Amino acid sequence: MSGRREARPQSDAGLPLDGLATLIRAWRRHWDEVGAIQQSLPLAARQRVERLSTDLDTALAQTRHLFALEFAPEAVAALRADLDDALRMVDTMAGGRVDDPDLAMRHLAATQFALNVRAVIDAGELLEMHLQPIVELNKPLATPTGYEALARFQTSPYEPPTVWLERAASAGMQHELELSCVRAALAHLPSLPDSAYLAINVSPETLVSAEFARLIAEVDADRVVVEVTEHQVVREYDMLLTAIGDLRRQGVRLAVDDAGAGFASFRHVVELCPEIIKLDIHLIRRISTDHSRAALVRSLVSFAADVGATLVAEGIETQDDLLTLRDAQVPLGQGNLFAHPGPPPEILPTGRRSRSAAESRHACVTA
Repeated sequence: MSGRREARPQSDAGLPLDGLATLIRAWRRHWDEVGAIQQSLPLAARQRVERLSTDLDTALAQTRHLFALEFAPEAVAALRADLDDALRMVDTMAGGRVDDPDLAMRHLAATQFALNVRAVIDAGELLEMHLQPIVELNKPLATPTGYEALARFQTSPYEPPTVWLERAASAGMQHELELSCVRAALAHLPSLPDSAYLAINVSPETLVSAEFARLIAEVDADRVVVEVTEHQVVREYDMLLTAIGDLRRQGVRLAVDDAGAGFASFRHVVELCPEIIKLDIHLIRRISTDHSRAALVRSLVSFAADVGATLVAEGIETQDDLLTLRDAQVPLGQGNLFAHPGPPPEILPTGRRSRSAAESRHACVTA
């Protein structure tokens, strides 16, 4: 995989220990110098340092803010890469002590998963955000109401986002990967038409984090819609509601994704009172020939009107399904009938030529 330094050769059994020892010595020199600087500080500065916590975990937490403010991102990435190399050495040595070949293989596979996910998080060129327009179903050729940001990982062979998110979750790095996706998505917000919003996908765990709140605080929040997807029951709704309340005060709107896909999404609708309810693709697909699907959608249209939410139908692919959704009075939708997800330069209306291309793609859609 590109964007990651090659692993050191493992032919010499002593080499991993040598590399690990080199890293430890470098860190020891660093902290020796920190200690020497502290001894030479002016009295006022030394007293300020002495008031900080002596607990190691708390002290490390305090240094994170300093690193974030003072270290160049490239330096942080290089440091993390060195630490990953050290962890790989430790894992390699641990793997060598496993007598069960199957267990050793699983251990190495898990380590490689973690390294692959780390490579995607650290190497920005591997992550590309695509956009898919969200349109008014009564006039789909007009300027889109919004755009959903969808992550694509430019690796060979290509693997879908769900695979990378599963790997990240297995490696304990889903939160980091989601934040990387959020940063990449928000970077496109200034390029959107002024009247359009940007929809970003996050898990409840990421939504309640301080890092996510900081990212939202840096952008025009009233043009952001946060889509929450969770196929398991969320037990900490109080924490989630508090975080959502803070975001709403900044102007962020909430969407519940995959409504109709299972119990969890419907409970989200009831508990979180979203401004937008997104109807799952499996509920929308072939709705023109399935009376049960159509009846459920009509009931959700009535429910949304009662609670003041807006419905968005996902996965619209045929003219017949579009007409059925119009008849049911679903106001908004997205799907390949209007535009496939694509790189922002291909999706966003940047000029007369782009608009003409968009009109050509959507010629099959009844205006």
